[in-house]
Amino acid sequence: MSFFSKTRIKASELFQDSFRYLQATYDQAVEVFTPASPFGQILTVVANLGEMILFYIEAAITELNIARARNIESIYGLSRLTGHNPTRGISARGIIGFRLNENASQINGNWVQINNYAEIEVEENGLSYFIKFDSDYIRLEKSNRSFINVDIIQGKLETQTFTGSGQDLQSFNMTTKELTDNDYVIVKVDGKVYENVDSLYDMDHNAKAVMVKAGINGGLSVFFGNKQFGYPPPLGSTIEVTYIKTSGAAGNIAGNKTMTLKFKEGGTTPSGEEVDLNEYLSINIIRTPNLGSNSEDPDFTRLIAPYSSRSFVLANPNNYIYYLRKYDFFSFIDAYNTKDDQYINDDNIIYLFLIPDIKKKLTSDKDYFNVAEEEFVLTTDEKAQVLDILNTSGRQVVTAEVRINDPIIKKYSLNIVLRYFEEADQDKVSNDIREELNLYFLNINRRDRIPRSDIISIIENVEGVDSVNVFFISEENEKAIRDGFYEIPVYGIDPNTDQKVLLETKRINLAEGEDPQLGLDEFGDVIIGKEDLAIIRGGWFDRNNNYYEETPQKTGISSLNIFFKESIANNLYNKTQQERYNNLKRNRGTTIATGRNARSANTGRLQTTSTIKAIRGE
Repeated sequence: MSFFSKTRIKASELFQDSFRYLQATYDQAVEVFTPASPFGQILTVVANLGEMILFYIEAAITELNIARARNIESIYGLSRLTGHNPTRGISARGIIGFRLNENASQINGNWVQINNYAEIEVEENGLSYFIKFDSDYIRLEKSNRSFINVDIIQGKLETQTFTGSGQDLQSFNMTTKELTDNDYVIVKVDGKVYENVDSLYDMDHNAKAVMVKAGINGGLSVFFGNKQFGYPPPLGSTIEVTYIKTSGAAGNIAGNKTMTLKFKEGGTTPSGEEVDLNEYLSINIIRTPNLGSNSEDPDFTRLIAPYSSRSFVLANPNNYIYYLRKYDFFSFIDAYNTKDDQYINDDNIIYLFLIPDIKKKLTSDKDYFNVAEEEFVLTTDEKAQVLDILNTSGRQVVTAEVRINDPIIKKYSLNIVLRYFEEADQDKVSNDIREELNLYFLNINRRDRIPRSDIISIIENVEGVDSVNVFFISEENEKAIRDGFYEIPVYGIDPNTDQKVLLETKRINLAEGEDPQLGLDEFGDVIIGKEDLAIIRGGWFDRNNNYYEETPQKTGISSLNIFFKESIANNLYNKTQQERYNNLKRNRGTTIATGRNARSANTGRLQTTSTIKAIRGE
């Protein structure tokens, strides 16, 4: 193999060196020994096979590095080796109540029996759910008019069976094509339920316990202990593993309690007769199924795997952020305590600041600008569900208390002034701008500010736009100028309840013509406070008592205003210059765009309705 050079290791170079070597060794003329000759064709095939082998080796080596791996299974498997258990998926969960209705008087007998895990279909999304309670069945008495509340969980139950080997540290892997619920896995050995624990060291001597983890090769795996830690299944024992095949976030039914349920299984009467539950049940929706999540984001897995703790407990704010990140229901998660203040009685309280992911709540006729405002914050039911999953996790420190703080909504109007090409369709330009900004606000979740330069950069790339300037108008600032003052809240802790309470509001009076720029910085960017939620929304009056419509409107002033200030001739010269600029931007990355944004962002600060009227020529 000395005819190969370490400096020529490309597949084409290896083929060429092999070809020349064979020509020289067998003294073959170029006219005779060619790629078209029989031996040349064999060499070509072998060379291609070798190239595929090299590709396979490269891919295999790449998949061994969690920072470079491409396959989700590889990323999850490598994270498992670090002690991190990637989330396989989470089923949406809710609560419903039911009782017998008036039609039940036609049934023979005094009660109707409903089995645990009875399957239900929700007509709103066509997915399967099942009910769960603590017994094998419940009986609804005709004489009882009270609702019986049960859990409703999205997904279908599936069971796989294995045979115990009697050896220590037995493990079994279940390969599934669909998502499986991360929290609900029941393992039975000869009918006896084994306790699910997080670590081998959590198993007492001869305890009937099992570990359930995400499988290194996909799916999920169960691990049994030895006689020192846990109890291995005996030889020939029957091992049943039951889990939920879930649809993840698709199972969430957000917003309201309108939900149409259809039982796919019947109930039974004392005589054994089967009856249609859809005909004889009254249903009360207590809590719609929610907090369902898809499998863990691989980018998050890459980030967190090296730092995961093998003895994980919910002890400090970072632990809560880490634990709640597996629920992709949230677009932003923060947790903090107040140990840095002078009041020590609330140091054991963990405050959660959670913002739901609006993308999970959008329907085909909604976008960021017209989705209901209440969708930006957690509902009472959603907050109750968060507290439930924390309480049932078994990881909370006994002395810790959790409170969920609602974000303070700050409303802004976004105003866009355009210089456009004369042949551009203004309606199309407006729709394209709205679509691009919708993607920006749905996917970018900065918690410090919203820069004008970001908005300018996006709009400049919309076809038909020559140049642009944007400015925000703050509801808080306009109200202060209209009223002549604004108030600063002063908070403290009520010693009787340990609750954060408003002690007083400090009034700041404004001088004539003074603009405090509340919610905006010197660049005109939106400033976002620690507990603020800045949204583009109207529904308020400015300093001149002009009303901003809540959602974008084609006429009048609203939350999103697009002004076509001046048209530019779309002649050959301008087209040529635009094409040169586009080429520069492609060749030099974002350097040109950044400079242009900076120039546009400093063309002046436009802030009031009088400026808007001037733009319109009013």
